[in-house]
Amino acid sequence: MSDWYYAANNEQKGPVNESELKANFASNKLPVDTLVWKDGMENWTPANQVPAFSFRPAPAPAKVQPAAAAAPTPADTAAPATKASPDVDNPESATPFDVKSLMGTPQALEVDAEDAEKNKIFGILAYLGILCLVPIVAASDSPFAKYHANQGLVLFLLEITISIVLFVINIVLAMLPGGLGFLSAIFGLVWLAPLALLIMGVINAAAGKCVPLYVIGGIKLLK
Repeated sequence: MSDWYYAANNEQKGPVNESELKANFASNKLPVDTLVWKDGMENWTPANQVPAFSFRPAPAPAKVQPAAAAAPTPADTAAPATKASPDVDNPESATPFDVKSLMGTPQALEVDAEDAEKNKIFGILAYLGILCLVPIVAASDSPFAKYHANQGLVLFLLEITISIVLFVINIVLAMLPGGLGFLSAIFGLVWLAPLALLIMGVINAAAGKCVPLYVIGGIKLLK
């Protein structure tokens, strides 16, 4: 299998074999539009436009596509986001954080069957409240565990938010005239939503699947 080269931090990396490069994309260690090249290709091309890596969803076309050469270096053509000082080579440090980057299109993840079987318990623990931290710490190299840990972390934060909101509502209701106590029970029904998501997440993890949950499946907190 031909060796591949890829661009990272305005530098040419490689060679690496195709399976290793696929694993980097699957675990989100590299962006899906990373420029890649191997012998026989005319140009550096975003990975999500190359058939070998087309299992990843394609974002907008890359802004920079170097001209063909024997083995061109992407650093010669890629424009930095900002001009770094002579002693600093970290242009991303000056890029403002975009909250919208946390939201995306919910997507399933194709994972290795051995990875799913080996880390299935971490996938299940990810949805049990604060235990979502266990796979984040103990299985950070597993794409399967990281996928479920991300959804479990989002669900845990949602549960904390709901708890705070209901606590405030109950205080307000306690200050109002009597007869409104039944509203607390009605507002409490909101817990059915995270409970349903928890059950769905555990079922998916136990089955060795990486399927996005409703509503929260497009939120990505873990890179």
